[in-house]
Amino acid sequence: MPLITEKLITLKNAWMASHVTDAEFPTPLSELGLHLYQLAHSELSTQIIDSIISPSESSLTFYPVDCHPLTIRYALVYSSYWQQEDQQQAIVEYLTQIMFEAETKAQLYVGFYNGKPAATGMIYTDINDDKKISLVSDIHALPLPNQTQLMQNMEQFLLHTAQQTSATVILQK
Repeated sequence: MPLITEKLITLKNAWMASHVTDAEFPTPLSELGLHLYQLAHSELSTQIIDSIISPSESSLTFYPVDCHPLTIRYALVYSSYWQQEDQQQAIVEYLTQIMFEAETKAQLYVGFYNGKPAATGMIYTDINDDKKISLVSDIHALPLPNQTQLMQNMEQFLLHTAQQTSATVILQK
């Protein structure tokens, strides 16, 4: 894995962990959720996206997560990645701890399908050699009959969004 990719993933994972590790009194359930999240993400692969992706017509409406109600919706959708209900509860507990600062490097997104939250994704952006680099990750959709299409729509949207401002875009999935 190129050094730039490894650095970006490390920074994103540290940011994601900080919402529990920096908490004064983290709950055991949020700590379990962090562990499950880290375990799942240790198995993902990455690729640098070289060509510009033009998003196709999407069945999703995209919203940046900028308030706690959208954080909850993000957590509920993303937790469906795990099959067991106790693991889903731990992920929801963990992800709902996310706090956004004004200058955060991460932007979470929720995609709504027919007016309901159905897909998630994240763009984590940093600076390397005075150029923006972005990591697109955490793409998931509810287990609906069109789950694959929803995930593709979210991926295309995130890649297109990241490519508007970043010199390098890396996809993690």
